[in-house]
This record gives sequence, C-alpha cells and structure tokens, in this order.
Amino acid sequence: MITLEKLKERKTTIEADIKKVDETLVQLESQRNSLQANLFALQGANQQIDFFITECGENSNKTKPEWDGVDRRKSTEEDK
Repeated sequence: MITLEKLKERKTTIEADIKKVDETLVQLESQRNSLQANLFALQGANQQIDFFITECGENSNKTKPEWDGVDRRKSTEEDK
C-alpha cells in the first residue's frame, strides 16, 4: 500500500537526483567550454604549422636565408 511517508521519501530521493543531474550538467558545460578552447588552440597551431610549411617551401626556392628571430632592420624615429 502507498503511504504518505513512502511518497515523501520518494519525492526526497527524486529531488536529490534532480540536484545531482543539474550539477553534472553544469560541470559538463564547463568541461565543454574548456575542450572547445583547447580545440581552437590546436586548430590555430595547425594553421601556424601549415603557414611555416608553406614558408619553408618558398624559402627553399629562393636564396633568402631563414629568419633567426632577430630583427636587424634599422629603426627610425617613427618606430620609437
């Protein structure tokens, strides 16, 4: 037989389950956002590598030396 006490217990259990599922959804959304940011970063890195591969191919066809990371251009007053 269904009693008021059993119904109240069941309601308490269901409310606890609702809270757990809601908390899990919040965590998953946060994790999704983090994974999306990682994906964008990896895609950007992939684009950079494609660019450098293209640059290396163009440089091998020319006698221009590879860039060593040092800016050797003469600075002007406008640059300061």
